[in-house]
Amino acid sequence: MQFVDEASFVVHAGRGGDGSVSFNREKYKPRGGPDGGRGGDGGNVILHSTEDLSTLEPHAYRNVVKAGRGSHGSSNNRAGERGKDAVLEVPVGTQVFDGDGLLADLSQPGETFVVAGGGEGGRGNGSFATSTRQAPAFRERGLPGEEREIRLELKVLSDVGLVGLPNAGKSSLLRALSAARPRVGEYPFTTLSPQLGVVDERAYRGRFVVADIPGLISGASEGRGLGNRFLRHVARARLLALVLDASEDPEGAEGTLRAELHAARLSEKPTVVVLNKVDLLDEELRVYLRETFPEASQVSAATEEGVADLRDRFEERLREMGEERVVPGVAEREHRVFRPAWKGVGVEHENGVYVASGEGLERLALKTDWGNREGVERFQRELQKIGVLGALRRAGAVPGDEVRIGETVFDFQ
Repeated sequence: MQFVDEASFVVHAGRGGDGSVSFNREKYKPRGGPDGGRGGDGGNVILHSTEDLSTLEPHAYRNVVKAGRGSHGSSNNRAGERGKDAVLEVPVGTQVFDGDGLLADLSQPGETFVVAGGGEGGRGNGSFATSTRQAPAFRERGLPGEEREIRLELKVLSDVGLVGLPNAGKSSLLRALSAARPRVGEYPFTTLSPQLGVVDERAYRGRFVVADIPGLISGASEGRGLGNRFLRHVARARLLALVLDASEDPEGAEGTLRAELHAARLSEKPTVVVLNKVDLLDEELRVYLRETFPEASQVSAATEEGVADLRDRFEERLREMGEERVVPGVAEREHRVFRPAWKGVGVEHENGVYVASGEGLERLALKTDWGNREGVERFQRELQKIGVLGALRRAGAVPGDEVRIGETVFDFQ
């Protein structure tokens, strides 16, 4: 499966079903009352994080994802069925964005996020019967579901991220550290996508995840080479291992890597310097590098020299940073999106149209069955009750003027 770390598409939750207008017609009940049931709510569009995926490729070519519509209500106070949810599985580490910014960060297995909520079903005429209105002949329409364009962005989660210039031997080091088998080649940019390996309890006492990040070059933070597209994966690693080719200007390589991390605002992350390919050096060069990089680990991924000590060092640093690990655990996290709501009633005059706004007004207009006289009369009573008609008159509206509430347009009476 091809590695894809970005995907954009539109999500459209299901519309709520309409309420029903019905009257009881059972035998021996000649004066049966209204018994229209409410419509079912529309289905949600839900994202679910899973460890079974490591790429966003299943969503790369989507245009629109729609959830099911709620069924209409029926007689005998029967409610319509709820619309079917559209559940999309995404890899752990997926972030969800819309035009306003970050909506959710699905950083643990099993997390779910409702990215578009289904519309509420409308009430049937059985819900409007009162002692003074015993035979209502109107219902509510179902509300439309939420619709938004979203962008999914995958940031690979790891405990240790191997960062280095192309051909520094990161893939070989990952093979030596774990059971992962990434492609290894004697040419730059062998690794085109992040590769994960787990150092588990079968080979080691502490279980942690190591990620081989594609090689960075000078100017990567500005888009050169594989560019800052892969710096996002570096951002999710708890500890960075700067892998340097000990046989080819390790001082210059370290300077380049630290400069790119600084440009990407990642210079504050904990780092460990690893000198790879020491099997190619004589003892004099090894002594020189020990003096030049006194804190660095000298290893050879090819011969596995120093690899066990490097595992020890990774595990010790991770333990010092805290007991949190990427691999285990299922988090129960509640994601909430808070939107500002206008509590009063506002009326503005725009291009010859009176625009009324206020909490619940748009919902009321959308739920109104404009083809039903009693439904329209109820709408007018509700506007009178909450003060919209008075506000329109004070703003200068006279009968026949055009009024807009949300997407609903009607003549002022």
